[in-house]
Amino acid sequence: MTQNAQSPTIDMHCHLATPAAAALTDPHARPEYEPYNYFMGNDSIEQNKVMFPTIVDSLQHADARIAHMDAMGVDIQGLATFVSEYAYWAPADIAAESARLQNDHLAEACRDHPDRFAPFGATVPMQDVELAIAEMDRVVDQLGFKGLQIGGTIDGHNLDEPRFRPFWRAVAAKGIPVILHPNGYEESHRFGDYFMTNCIGNPLETMVAVHRMIFSGLFEELPDLKLVLLHGGGYLPFYCSRADHTWEVRPETRAYIPDHPPSYYMKNFFYDTMVFQPLYLRHLIDIVGSDRVMSGTDFPFDMGDGDPMGLIDRVEGLSDHERNALKGANAARIFNL
Repeated sequence: MTQNAQSPTIDMHCHLATPAAAALTDPHARPEYEPYNYFMGNDSIEQNKVMFPTIVDSLQHADARIAHMDAMGVDIQGLATFVSEYAYWAPADIAAESARLQNDHLAEACRDHPDRFAPFGATVPMQDVELAIAEMDRVVDQLGFKGLQIGGTIDGHNLDEPRFRPFWRAVAAKGIPVILHPNGYEESHRFGDYFMTNCIGNPLETMVAVHRMIFSGLFEELPDLKLVLLHGGGYLPFYCSRADHTWEVRPETRAYIPDHPPSYYMKNFFYDTMVFQPLYLRHLIDIVGSDRVMSGTDFPFDMGDGDPMGLIDRVEGLSDHERNALKGANAARIFNL
């Protein structure tokens, strides 16, 4: 896709579920490693029973979301898997089959509606790095996926651990973006009330995961690794000065990144617009640059943004070129449409 004067509008943060995949993995479920649901209070569980029937059709069927896209001014959705179907706790062979089902489902939706959907976020069985790499190769080389989507922790393990280095090296060599989308925060024992498992948990998981990845030297080793952070990057871009100060005064934080403060790496990531307020979107753009921010909605969930293009229009001080970039041209470039 060429980026002309007015690029198609693209929602790069949305989810399509695959019920058959969940049916395959559910018999092996380990609830303690699904922190989003495991720590959720009864009030939120009951509200989900009200909310979920209103979105289930759009969540599971691509055809059902087109009218919603039109209402939001979205030309193309970059489809990614449903985070509740990661199943990193399942036996590796079962998880690999589940991933294939999900990715095939997303690819089919994109083939059926090539002008409305693009395959942005394939899932891979991260509990087995070799199988994850094999599925990455399959979805990119055979199904035409433009990127992957993974969680912030894998069956209780952090993404900066040595076990995942071969995966990150393979991704960097492939040259595709990886969308980081949490499924709750691992330490959410205080988050049961007030839907805090989502309100605070998801952006906090992003902040913790990416800080660990930065301090571990992952991006020093792989400077071309393309990481996409949702929910505006969580809290990461809004308090990066504290990480930089820590790096300046605490030598243990410089063990693997002796030459650059954390904010140096933060400016190499990509972000969606899911911050809800023009003021915060303006701040995000000021911190990381307008060329690294893409429209995202979290469709079809109630925590999503129903007016993504309007949010961009309400940000003060942007040029027409920058608004066009945020609305679609950046996503087209980053995901190589």
